[in-house]
Amino acid sequence: MKKQSLHAIRQKYKESHPETPEWIEFTIDDHNGATVYRIHHPLFQTNAEKRAMRAAQADSDDFEMARALLGDQFEQFDEDGGQVSDLILLLASLTDTMQGIDDEGNPTT
Repeated sequence: MKKQSLHAIRQKYKESHPETPEWIEFTIDDHNGATVYRIHHPLFQTNAEKRAMRAAQADSDDFEMARALLGDQFEQFDEDGGQVSDLILLLASLTDTMQGIDDEGNPTT
């Protein structure tokens, strides 16, 4: 078996799954000028993000999970009236998409 490059595997995955972006962008509401927040798609989270998520999940702490997802953006998210529950719903939606099946019964990711 030949040596494999994890970077190449990641790039190939991105190319073959264009519906799975590296970054998920969202706003709190639909008004013009709303702050755009970005989080890594769960498949592309860094080790630090994954560790923070695991710790938050182990503690069942939604606020820490939001901090793990948003990082430096959390304070602005909170000040702008962002709801942690809505962020958890976004994450659940992404997870559902990752575990879905297409019309032919194949996994979507």
